[in-house]
Amino acid sequence: MSGALDVAAVRARFPALADPAHVALDNAATTHRPQAVIDTLVRFCIATNANVHRATHRRAREATEAYEGARRRVARFLGAERDEVVFTRNATDAINLAARSYVEPRVGPGDAIVVTALEHHSNLVPWQQVCRRTGARLEALPVDGRGCLEIPETWPTGARFLAATRVSNALGTVVDTGALVASAHAAGLAVLLDVTQAAGHLPLDEGSRQADFLALSAHKMYGPMGLGVLRGRREHLEAMEPVVFGGEMVDRVSDRQATWQVPPLRFEAGTPPVAEAVAFVPALDLIEELGAESIRAHELVLLERLLGGIASIEGLELVGPATAPERSGSVALSLADAHAASVVLDISGIAVRAGVHCAEPLHAALGLGPTLRASVAVYNTTADIDRLLDALPEAVAAGR
Repeated sequence: MSGALDVAAVRARFPALADPAHVALDNAATTHRPQAVIDTLVRFCIATNANVHRATHRRAREATEAYEGARRRVARFLGAERDEVVFTRNATDAINLAARSYVEPRVGPGDAIVVTALEHHSNLVPWQQVCRRTGARLEALPVDGRGCLEIPETWPTGARFLAATRVSNALGTVVDTGALVASAHAAGLAVLLDVTQAAGHLPLDEGSRQADFLALSAHKMYGPMGLGVLRGRREHLEAMEPVVFGGEMVDRVSDRQATWQVPPLRFEAGTPPVAEAVAFVPALDLIEELGAESIRAHELVLLERLLGGIASIEGLELVGPATAPERSGSVALSLADAHAASVVLDISGIAVRAGVHCAEPLHAALGLGPTLRASVAVYNTTADIDRLLDALPEAVAAGR
């Protein structure tokens, strides 16, 4: 689909939006789900519920085919091969898998793991722990006062791996991951991109296609909670050892030892999130039906309206890039008491987020306390933005 979105028709697909009092502007935390996702979850639980890859009865065969069909669908969405898609619990789980299984065995004293100052804790704390266990050091690429990242001309000595976000969850900053990944690869670094805040908002870029690993969460893309994805290059996954052990991921087991399935199954120990994976498919279908370019264009209209309105409200300081094209999804505002402001907005039916947004080092680097974050999705309207702008002066007064 191309051109302007029929937002009324899009909203009609989301039952949570039937309440006219609800203004959903906390989409960076989680998105609502279309009826098709809910129906798929319910239908699976009623008509197909069975464990996968084990039994041969009809429902088990159907469940396995639906689960592996979901893997193929995700692979197609990401431009990957089926066996390069590992299902996890969430993006955090996916990043930890890459950290423990791929990076940790390959670094030691004298080596560096590189992150950016924009990272969510989920793409920072796992690397802190790898460095603690291995003696490698952690280096962070700085941001400027607007929260924008510059591509380094030279990489830190001993740099072996880069973990970077494509979009800051706290500020909405869009990183030029095409240039970043190309520079890192030219310097010999392997790269993981956290595309959690980008995958439902922006077209897949060249940096995401070229990265060694991608991590994302379904629930930030109109899919179910409890499902994440690690897309890893086949050669990397084949060289990785599992870090969680039990049933399903084994090939043969004796009383003293075991051998592993081939990827991706060796990384999916125990019963996987089958219903969630199957229900992710209609969410991906919706994104592709509407078109990433159209979604981006629609969200830019909303962001420009929001930024324009904020400029006329006293007591608010915009944090991060000044223009909408430099952002995706989120706008962060600084005021004395963001939590008090969010309570006032909640009374008005407006869902936003107050806090440091799991990006405490970024807030410290920018000299910020908790901020007020509004984040848009494909189903938001200009009326949603206007309701927020109308309510903000009272919220600012409460947050002084």
